[in-house]
Amino acid sequence: MSAFSSAAEALPEPACPAIASRPVRVALAGYGVVGQALAARIDHAQGFVLAPILVRDAAKPRAVTPPGELISDRRALLANKPDILVDALSCAETGALLSEWALAQGIHVVSASKRVIAGAYPALARCAEASGARLLYSAAVGGETPVLETIAAAAAEQEIVSVTGVLNGTVNFILDRLSRGLSFAAALKQAQEAGFAEEDPAEDVSGADASAKLRIVAAAAFGGSPTDYDFEADALDAAAISRIEGSGQRFVQLARVERRDGVVTGSVRLVPREEAGALPVGDGEWNAARIETADGFSRVVTGRGAGGAPTAGALLSDLVRLTREVGLGD
Repeated sequence: MSAFSSAAEALPEPACPAIASRPVRVALAGYGVVGQALAARIDHAQGFVLAPILVRDAAKPRAVTPPGELISDRRALLANKPDILVDALSCAETGALLSEWALAQGIHVVSASKRVIAGAYPALARCAEASGARLLYSAAVGGETPVLETIAAAAAEQEIVSVTGVLNGTVNFILDRLSRGLSFAAALKQAQEAGFAEEDPAEDVSGADASAKLRIVAAAAFGGSPTDYDFEADALDAAAISRIEGSGQRFVQLARVERRDGVVTGSVRLVPREEAGALPVGDGEWNAARIETADGFSRVVTGRGAGGAPTAGALLSDLVRLTREVGLGD
């Protein structure tokens, strides 16, 4: 048995919070693709104000006019005690430091950084517990695909047996283009031009990105911290590209974690599409996840997993959820 839902079904457009007595103050760390996409959406969301915004270079031209002050001083970002810090940084070290500072001061954190959550979760959780602040990070896995939310819903009803997914939209895009006859260089260039891949795609093509997401998934499904898990990942390197191009098949980057007899194992592998089984592998930058429970039931979710808009949508959903649950702005 299975239940299938698209991101549109599972994550409807977030409704704005009810009119508050004051705006919810959001400090934004990072104003790249994700940060600008969030600013474009939050500018129309009643009840939020973005100020300040942390960047490396305040003079750099940007497609979306910043709705708040741009600063480069990390400490100044939290000086006025915002209600929420949003981490949309590409630098995990800075993101972890800022998130820890914020949580220690009782400032809630909404994070899109899988590297921060996968690597620094214990310290962040300790700070949150000590101060009573909340840490939300659904945007760290799956983009607009509600992977962590679906895992939580499944775990509330039954023991989870396994989670299988395509968790990196950038790699899925590249593999899709390879199957259509493009070279790796051409596929990567298209991914970069579309805003799916960074200028340096090492995190994606090495498998490190998907592995970090799988560690977060494992903790959500089976307990503990993401740092408790360590999964091997295939790299999309020259040898793998040659093998894929020579096969004539559509390959996928398949992430899987399961628990058998109390032991959790997982991996990220480059495999032919048919090895994904019942997982609905989409074209382009789409992600998918299949959560199987001990009663034989499975839940499947899909959605766009790369680019600024999907991640910004997940961030906004967490912002709205947090605002409602803790009564910010009242």
